[in-house]
Amino acid sequence: MKFRFDLKYFLLFIGLLIVEILIALYVSNPMIRGSVGDVLVVILIYCFIQSFFAWNKKKTIIGIGIFAILVEISQAFHLVEKLGLQDSKFFSTIIGTTFDLNDIWAYLAGCTVVWLLEFYEDKPTKRNKKLLRF
Repeated sequence: MKFRFDLKYFLLFIGLLIVEILIALYVSNPMIRGSVGDVLVVILIYCFIQSFFAWNKKKTIIGIGIFAILVEISQAFHLVEKLGLQDSKFFSTIIGTTFDLNDIWAYLAGCTVVWLLEFYEDKPTKRNKKLLRF
């Protein structure tokens, strides 16, 4: 495991953390809180990991996506109640209490955004090819 400090990712992490806190404190629209917040939380976790670890970016994105989906699935099985943490506002917020399929789509959208931002320029395609080679 290689440790490092990447200022670019750390500043992105801090910026996204501030946005997430502002959304949690001041936005009452459930659409924005749920969808935008869930997309941003995946990007936030990715930026945090890339700030301190030199891990493979593709594997990290996939791992974060799987982690986020497993946390969402754990909500369907009422993990917070089974662990006896339902009275803790912190753990109820972090782990969540209600399963929503739209959250999984938001996590996948967040992973897609990270993937596109990280790897968009990796393989430039030839612009002169026509659609379906016609």
